[in-house]
Amino acid sequence: MKVTFPIESTLAQKVWNSFERELDHKLRALPDLAREEVKLELLSHLYDSASADSAVLEEERFINAIDRLGAPGDYLEPLVEEIFLAQGTSKGHPSAVLRSLLAITRKGIWHLALTALFGFGYVVAIIVFIMAVMHVGDPDVGVWLSPNGSVSFSFEFQPNATQWMPESFSAMGIAASVALYWLLSQMLGRLIGKPSRDK
Repeated sequence: MKVTFPIESTLAQKVWNSFERELDHKLRALPDLAREEVKLELLSHLYDSASADSAVLEEERFINAIDRLGAPGDYLEPLVEEIFLAQGTSKGHPSAVLRSLLAITRKGIWHLALTALFGFGYVVAIIVFIMAVMHVGDPDVGVWLSPNGSVSFSFEFQPNATQWMPESFSAMGIAASVALYWLLSQMLGRLIGKPSRDK
C-alpha cells in the first residue's frame, strides 16, 4: 500500500526520497507486509515531526526531522532483528525461543518473572513430551493419582496409586505438550514483537 505525503518543494521531495530509499535498503530483509508497516510508521512519524518544526524552508524542516530520528542503522537494525526474533519465536524455533527468553530477562524484574513463567511452561511441555514418548515402551511412565488426592508425574510404578488414563496417555501427552509449546511460542513471540515504550 503506497501512501503519499503532500510535499511542496522539489528539494524537500529529494530529501524525502533519499530517506525513503535508505529505509527501503535497511528494511529489505523483512517480509513485504512487515517492511511496509515499519516504513509507513517511520514516514508518518517523519512527516509529523517535520510539520511541527519551526524552520521556514520545507526541506530544512525535513532535514531537522531526519536528524531528530537519528541514524537509521541505530534504530532499524535492532528493530529488524526484533521482528525476525518474534517471527522465529512464534514459529517455535528453539534457538529463537531461548534468545527471546534471554531478551525479556534483560528488561527488568517484571520481565524476569515472565521469563520464569515461560521457562516453567516450556519445561513442563518438554517433560510431558518425554514422558508420553517413554510411555510407549514403559506403561508405568505417566500421571499417578494417590488416595490422598495428590498427583505425581512419575517415570516408574507408584504403589498405592492409580495411573491416570494409561491407555491414551502417550497420544494425549504428545498432543498436549506440542499444543503447550506452540501456545507459549505464540505468546512469547507477541511479547517480543511489541515495541518498547522506553525507546
